[in-house]
Amino acid sequence: VRKLLKNVERSSVGCTNIKLDLMDEHTINTMVSETLRLLPRLTRSLSSVIYHKTKGNPLFVSHLMLSLSKEGLLRPSLSRRRWEWEMEKIEDRELPDDVAMFLNNSIMELPDGVQSSLCILSCFGASANVSFIETLERALQKNIRDDLDVAVAKGLLDKIGVEYRFSHDRIQEATYNMMEDRVRRLFHFTYGLSLASLSVEEECDGILFVAVNQLNLGGPATVQDPSQSFTVAGMNLRAGKNAMEMSDFKTALSYLNHGISFLRDRHWENHYDLSLELFEVAAKCALSNGDHNRVSLLFEQVSEVAHSFEDKLEVTYACICSLLNSSCLGDALTKGLYVLNELGIVLSGDLEALLMETKSMLAEYSDEQLLSLPVMTDRTKLMAMKILSRTQTCLLHTNPKSQPKATLHMVQYSLRHGMSGLSSFALILYGSFLACLGDIPAGYRYVKIAIRLAEKLNARSNMCEVLALGSQVMGYVEPLQSINDVMVRSHEYGLAVGSISNAMLSRVMNIVCAFWSGKQLSHVKSTVDDTLRLMASHSTLVWILQTLPLYRTVLAMIGNVDDVPIILGSRSDIETEKERKMSETNLHLLKVVHFNKLYVGFMFRRYDDVKQLAVAYDAIASLPFSSILISHCMHVFYGGLINFWIARKTMDVIWFDRGEKAIEKMRSYADCSSWNFQNKLLLLQAEQCFYLEDFESAKRFYDAAILSAQEHKFVHEEALACELAGHFMLESGEGRSSLSYFLLAQKKYREW
Repeated sequence: VRKLLKNVERSSVGCTNIKLDLMDEHTINTMVSETLRLLPRLTRSLSSVIYHKTKGNPLFVSHLMLSLSKEGLLRPSLSRRRWEWEMEKIEDRELPDDVAMFLNNSIMELPDGVQSSLCILSCFGASANVSFIETLERALQKNIRDDLDVAVAKGLLDKIGVEYRFSHDRIQEATYNMMEDRVRRLFHFTYGLSLASLSVEEECDGILFVAVNQLNLGGPATVQDPSQSFTVAGMNLRAGKNAMEMSDFKTALSYLNHGISFLRDRHWENHYDLSLELFEVAAKCALSNGDHNRVSLLFEQVSEVAHSFEDKLEVTYACICSLLNSSCLGDALTKGLYVLNELGIVLSGDLEALLMETKSMLAEYSDEQLLSLPVMTDRTKLMAMKILSRTQTCLLHTNPKSQPKATLHMVQYSLRHGMSGLSSFALILYGSFLACLGDIPAGYRYVKIAIRLAEKLNARSNMCEVLALGSQVMGYVEPLQSINDVMVRSHEYGLAVGSISNAMLSRVMNIVCAFWSGKQLSHVKSTVDDTLRLMASHSTLVWILQTLPLYRTVLAMIGNVDDVPIILGSRSDIETEKERKMSETNLHLLKVVHFNKLYVGFMFRRYDDVKQLAVAYDAIASLPFSSILISHCMHVFYGGLINFWIARKTMDVIWFDRGEKAIEKMRSYADCSSWNFQNKLLLLQAEQCFYLEDFESAKRFYDAAILSAQEHKFVHEEALACELAGHFMLESGEGRSSLSYFLLAQKKYREW
């Protein structure tokens, strides 16, 4: 055909070149339909398979159909008087060998220079833009574009705008496979070295990733000069760091693992600093990816060869975080306390004395003076702050009474040695501790200082925790509905810096806040579904366990929900034995689990279950907790309602006294935020009057609670207030009035 066309051109005969482009699926179906003389609707399934195998290349379509016919997979049926085919076998069928052979023959007919340029292009994928080809030409000192233009003329490449692209992926595959594996790897490595040299020469980081990818495709076996191994390892380290800055932690870990693979024997002796940094950054990246086994392996290797205790700190910190995320709280705490002890920090002594000492130290500074203190720069001291921060998290779950000691040590350490991003986290924890002790205004003040400090220091890596835990105190002062936005920002910060555990923490708190602020339950369920899957993908078991109890509460309130994710190997709506065992050693989780069961029992008026659960919950709730959470005020609120309910049933004054304590607590909350707590206080007072048989006051308080919940946009608590008012009216002998309350409650529950 080519010879014929050339003869036509020489004869000066008018000729028009028509390029046959790829056909779409509809066109292929028309072609198949007409070829087989069948209606288009009958051939659509066959055409779809042919299209996806050939990508619409007309040559490949005809070759595939002929091959299918020869093999009997596409054949005429005399009995049916039409063509028939075996769809399953056709779906499994690869492109015929004659097509692959045709491609190879077409490439082999090209001049050697064109073949060489096509091979170069195939090493970089299916396409490349002109600007990259120009860069490649400078790196390899070879003219590539002219050869590629020849391939375009032959139909093996397409040039679309400023991009060269193989006209079919099988052509790229055939070109790539023309080279032997050993030769191909050597080419990759050579191209990588050339591009790497050019990036240094031209001071251009833009081609660093391309260069390192080529070097890694070559692999350690292609290294000729031993010194190149460490050069390539260093380049992978640089690429990994750049990928981390772009929040691509999966790609970053791949670069770092490749970098480690290029290290030669005795690398710890000959290139200690490079080796240590590679292992440290790889451990951090593996942690972000939830690869706990990798973290453990890196930790063990560094522990064996590190020159000093300080050189182990980075990987030890990553190991502690990994254990924490895996809910191995005891092991994480043991490691944390050991490191702190080695650094001269002992979490002992009287808590009250430590608190007074901390207050005295802080009293010497105004807000602005705190923000202007020197910055902490000593690496070991910064690591001490990191270890303290994780240790306090472990204590929160295993020994809440001792948690404030870690917090107070962090604050004092910052005042003595300088401020850092973790100092803002320490001030958040301190504010939360003060709020937990009852001084919410002072706690709120330190939360605001902490956020300003984090912003001033541009502490992006700590902002997630600062906002997440700060929001828990803010929820006692600012409208609860506004706190959700703070936690969304917190989550975004966590993902951006690869702090996956903290990002999951902020999601947990966001879900809790969304539920208790009265967001629609369908929205809350959808958010939890996505969150549980995300947590599972990052292996953050500790936060999965914290999320599941509330998730089951949401499902119970919605009712008849079958669409639930599979987490920890079972349906997430079913409590597993593994969860029960883990909650036995995690006091914070134990409290969460018991309260959610208690809440569901109360909402469905299961009195016997509630009374039994209330006794067990009271024993847990009496344990000291040293950080304030938004859920704590809900524990007080619903605990108070339950106590008054049981008191009315049993006439036992102990339950009534507990209810009155809840009123006192709620009154202190309402003094800080009438928006969040006024309706709750009013409803507790209504239940109190109901018990005391002060029916006139009770009715007034019920109506006020309903109105307050409505004004402050707590639709779920408006519904609850209506329901409890209905029970009050019914038990007071006003059945007709109770019906109107129950109907309104039903309406509001449906809105929720």
